[in-house]
Amino acid sequence: MVFVRALCVGWLLFAGLAAAAPVIQVPEGGRAVEVSAKGVVCGPVRGGWTLTPDGHGVRPPAKVEDGARSLELKVAEDAAACATAQDTVTVLATGPFPRIDAATSTFFPDDGRVELKGANLRDLGLAWSGTPRGESGAHGVMEGQDVCLPPDSGVRPGECVVPVTPGLPTDAVLTWIPPHGRRGAEVITYDAMGNVVDPQVFRLRPGRVVLTRPLVQSSGIDLSKGPGSVAVSHSEALASVDCGLARCEVNDGAVSVRNVPGEDANVTLRLRLAPRILFARGDALEQVVTESLPVLACGLTAVEGTVLRDAESPALVLRLDAACAHDPRTLFWSVNGERARVERVAKGSDGVYVLLRTSGTSEPQVTITATSSRLDRTVVASETAKTEPLPDARATLELPGEGTIDFIPTNRPAEVKVSSNTGAVGRFVPRPVSGVYTVTMRDATTLLQGEPTASGFVSLRFGYRLPSLPAELATADLVIVSERVQRAVREASVPTPVEQLVEFVCADKQGQEQMLAPSWPHRIPFDLRNTCRVVVHRERVTPERGIQEIVLRVDVTKPDGSARTESHVEQRMVLRPRGEPRSIPIQGALGQYDRILVQVSHVADESRYALSASDRTGLPSAQWTATIEGGLMRLYTMATIPAGLYRATSPSGQLTLNFGVLSRLVFLNNEGQERLVGLELGLMGLGLVPQSGDIQFPPTLAAVTGLGLRVPIGPGASVGVQAWVAREFRGDITRRTNGDPTTDRVVPSSRWSFIFGPSISVGNVGFNL
Repeated sequence: MVFVRALCVGWLLFAGLAAAAPVIQVPEGGRAVEVSAKGVVCGPVRGGWTLTPDGHGVRPPAKVEDGARSLELKVAEDAAACATAQDTVTVLATGPFPRIDAATSTFFPDDGRVELKGANLRDLGLAWSGTPRGESGAHGVMEGQDVCLPPDSGVRPGECVVPVTPGLPTDAVLTWIPPHGRRGAEVITYDAMGNVVDPQVFRLRPGRVVLTRPLVQSSGIDLSKGPGSVAVSHSEALASVDCGLARCEVNDGAVSVRNVPGEDANVTLRLRLAPRILFARGDALEQVVTESLPVLACGLTAVEGTVLRDAESPALVLRLDAACAHDPRTLFWSVNGERARVERVAKGSDGVYVLLRTSGTSEPQVTITATSSRLDRTVVASETAKTEPLPDARATLELPGEGTIDFIPTNRPAEVKVSSNTGAVGRFVPRPVSGVYTVTMRDATTLLQGEPTASGFVSLRFGYRLPSLPAELATADLVIVSERVQRAVREASVPTPVEQLVEFVCADKQGQEQMLAPSWPHRIPFDLRNTCRVVVHRERVTPERGIQEIVLRVDVTKPDGSARTESHVEQRMVLRPRGEPRSIPIQGALGQYDRILVQVSHVADESRYALSASDRTGLPSAQWTATIEGGLMRLYTMATIPAGLYRATSPSGQLTLNFGVLSRLVFLNNEGQERLVGLELGLMGLGLVPQSGDIQFPPTLAAVTGLGLRVPIGPGASVGVQAWVAREFRGDITRRTNGDPTTDRVVPSSRWSFIFGPSISVGNVGFNL
C-alpha cells in the first residue's frame, strides 16, 4: 500500500512538471477525442488505443493495459510528413471520473486533512494552494497534492481522507484530479462523452471547514504602544468581531483593538465565523467563538513558585518584558485590589524583575495590576496567576560527628538541614533570631548556635527563597515562616571518653608514677599499695563538650571475696569546663592480694547529654583493675570438725565425733587464692562420742599431721578431705566381754595411727609468707 501511494504521488508530481508538450486526457472507455484539428496523428498506437478514421483523434482503450495508460504521439500535417514530424502530443487514459458529494465533505486545515464522500474515489488526486494570513504567510504560498487511496477496513466504502499541508488557510483552493490524471495549464481534459471539461468543474468546495487549532493566539492585549493586536490563526475565516465597550476590527492575520476603558482588566472578544466555517470545541462545533483576554500594556508574568497563599506578608516576583519602558517603582501596584509595595527591582536578560510585598491571600488565584497612577488608573500591566500553598519547613539539627539533637546548643554550632514536605521549586533558609541564636555558613554548610545567655524555648525561623531568580532577588525572603514546634535552648553536653577525664595512677617497682591502662589487669607491689589514687581531670573538659556528669565507683575485695568496706567509694560528679584536677586516694589498709576495681561511667541523662534513642547504651565508660602483690604461701589456723574419721591402724574403726584446731601451710596462686592441697598440723579431740560396736575407742586427744585437700565454700569456710598421722594420748582400747571371763578386755594397740576422712573448717587466722 505504501508503494502504491508513493507511485501515485510521483505520477502527480511528474504530471505537474511535464508541461513541455500538450496533454490530452480522457477517461478509459470514453469516446474518441480530437487530438489535432489541422494535422493527423502519426501511428501506430498500442495498448488498446485506436486512431479515428480521419486521423485527427484517438479513442482510449476500454481497459488500460500495463504501460499503455499514457502514449506520446507525433503530430504531422499529413501522413507523408509523419516520418519527419517533430511535434508531439501526450494522450492519457484516466480512471473513471469520481462523484464527490461536496456538501458532506469536510476540510480540516489545522489538522491537515480533507475528508471526502462519494463514489469512485479510488486513486483520486487532490491539489491545494493557499497563502496563510499574518506571520504564517511570510513563508509564501503553500502548494501540494496527494491521492486518495482505497479506504482502510475501518472506513465505510465511499469515504476517504486526503492528507494536506497543515496550516492552510480556510479559503485555500482545492482541486481534484481524475484518477491517474494530470493537472496543469497544458492539460486538456475530456469527459467520457468526449466533451472538454471546464477547469472550474475540478474545483472542490467542501460543505464544512472545521477549525481545531485555538483561534485566538494571544494571551493578552498589549496597549502600551497604541492599538492592541490580537493574533488569530485564521483571520480570513472571521465574518465579524465584537469587543463590547472597546473598538475592534479584523486585519490581515490579527484583530486590532483600541479604545479599551482603563478600568477594564479584560476584553471579551466575540468572533463570528464565515458561513460553512465552524470551530471544534471538544465534540461541539461552534459558529461564534468567545475569548476573554487580559489587557496588558506591558508583558507581565508571575514567576513560578513565588505566588503563595496562606502566608503572612508574603512577597511575589513578577517579570516585565524588556520592551516595557515603565519604571516599576513609579507604578501603582495592586494584588486583588489591595495595595502592594515594591521592595526590590532587578534587571535580567529577559526583562525587569519586580519583588512586591503583599498582605497575603487565601484565594486560589490572584490578579496583579499595575496602573500609571492611583487617580488615572490607566492599566499598564496585568496578570492573573494561580497561587500555590506554602510548603512546610522541616528541619533537623545535627552535631557533627555526634548525631541528631532536638535542641539548640549554646556552646557549639549544630548543622541545620532543611527540607520541605512538597516538591517546591524554592528552598528554606534558616534565619537568625536576635538574642536567641545566630546562623553562619561554613563550607556550604549551614550552622546554628544559640546565644550564650539564651535559655528557654524557641521556634526556628526560615526564609523561603527562589535561587533561580536573578541578581539579589535570589537572596530575598519571599516569606518568613516559623517552625511548628519549639526547641529548647541549652548547652550541648557531648559525652567525653572517660579515659580522657579519669586516670588511675599507682607507683611502679622503681617508685615512679604510672598511669594504668583501663580494661587490663595490673599488679601493684605490696610496699607501694598506698600510692594508688584516682585523678579526675576537670581541666580537660572543654566548653565545646559541655558539662560532663559521671559516676565514680571504687571497690576493694579481699582474697576470700569479702569486701573491704572502708575502701568503698561511690560518687556522682558534675565536671564543668576549665575546672581544677581532683585526686582521690584509695582508702583503707590494703592487704596482700586485695583486688582494686575502679569503675567510671557517664550518667544517661537526656536533659544533659545529646542522646539519640538508638545510642543510649553506647555512653562512654571505663574500668581499671589492680591486684596487690603478696607472698607465695599462707600459714593460718582454723577450727576443724571432721564429721567422721576412719582409723585405718588396727584396731580400725569409725571415730564418730571429732573436733580440733589445725595449722595449715598452703601455696597461693597469683590472685592470692589457696591451692587445694596443703600441709596440716594440730590437735584433735577424737572419738568424743562412744561407739556402739564391740571395740570401744576411748575419747582422746591426739596430735595430727598430714595433708589436707580443701575447697572454699565462703569467707573463712571450706570443706575438705584429709589424711593424717596421729599420736594418740589415751587409755587402753577395750572390747565388750558380755560377761565372758575368758575374754581379754584390753585390745592391744599402738599409740600411732593413720586416720582419714572429710571435714568442715571454719576460720582463717594467719599470715602470708
